Amino acid sequence: MSTIKLISEKAMIFIVYTFSAILAIATLACFLPQVPVFGVIGPLIVFPFGPWVSILSLLAALLFFFRWRKFGKRGILVLTSFTSFVFAGTAFIQIQQIAVAEQNGVDINLLRTLWLGGERHGSVTAVIETYTRYEDHDLAVAIYSQANSKEKSPKPVLVYVHGGGWGAGTVHDRAADMRWFADQGYLVFSVEYSLSAEDRHTWGVAERQVACALAWIGRNAERYGGDGSRLAMFGESAGGNLVLNVSYQANAGLIKPMCEGQVPNIVASIAAYPIIDARQMYENDDVIVGRFARMMGVQYTGGTPEAFPGRYKAISSETHINSSAPATLLLPGLTDHLLHPEPVYAFAKKAIAAGVDARVIGFPYGEHSFDQLNGGIGSQLMRGASLQLLIEFGLAPLR
Repeated sequence: MSTIKLISEKAMIFIVYTFSAILAIATLACFLPQVPVFGVIGPLIVFPFGPWVSILSLLAALLFFFRWRKFGKRGILVLTSFTSFVFAGTAFIQIQQIAVAEQNGVDINLLRTLWLGGERHGSVTAVIETYTRYEDHDLAVAIYSQANSKEKSPKPVLVYVHGGGWGAGTVHDRAADMRWFADQGYLVFSVEYSLSAEDRHTWGVAERQVACALAWIGRNAERYGGDGSRLAMFGESAGGNLVLNVSYQANAGLIKPMCEGQVPNIVASIAAYPIIDARQMYENDDVIVGRFARMMGVQYTGGTPEAFPGRYKAISSETHINSSAPATLLLPGLTDHLLHPEPVYAFAKKAIAAGVDARVIGFPYGEHSFDQLNGGIGSQLMRGASLQLLIEFGLAPLR
């Protein structure tokens, strides 16, 4: 029995050492994003658990410290060092992220960051409607609105275009965010578009389908209590690319919808970590995510930038900058390995030079999809900054 107990104790000690070392290494990796593999995997281990990593590592560090003071064992001191570093590193990162949010007028609810579960919503479950058909397939919109709303004035409209590398995603993506905006008083539409695949290249139809959905929304928003003339768009990643490309072309009258109808004027566009420069994305040489970037480009366009330079130019957002473009909020992750932030800043600079009200809020230590931890700092920043932009440009819900 004593032998079994000894083995169990050693196994537990090994697990504690290993887990502490992994967290310490992952935390270090957050500060070294340029290191191949190491810089990608680290944040994926640390960030999904939000501030709990900091809190638990602090408690562990205190526990190990007092045990070291009592027993004086070197191994316990090592564990104290590991967990102290995890606490200090993750706390520093979160402080930087909160500071950026507050600098941009967004207050972060720290208690909300501790709750990793869902949230209550006053909006109803999405209503699904078909806005057109393509290749014998219905293309849908999911519609979110407040339940039992007593507001008689038409609601401003927010149109969401999902990400997924142009080849994945559904109208049900980010339902928690859609319902949150509905709770704020918006009529929210989530738009479906044809997805790309190895044998299906949708670069020539996806934007026109989104434009068709906008035309349908413009005609039908009133049926659901919305005002189609007060319309904004939001999307992330590939969806952010579609939002920018469609809204910029639509306001200049340069896009033809894949159905009858007129595309309404877009007041504001919000794009989180969008694909700005398709060629630059394709040339991503990261060991882990680079192959996904190339796959996204090839499946969407049908080939490489060398084979189809015109297609890559057509889907790059910089191509569509014009003075009629809507007010634009861009939210890149500053350590995004899939879509580097530099093209976002370059895009904003050129848009501003063209007379567009474009602004960028870079999220410190933010990887791709940094805002999709419900209630996390990134999520609260995205929601708060987006709401501010909508209100600033006349899209405040009428109370």
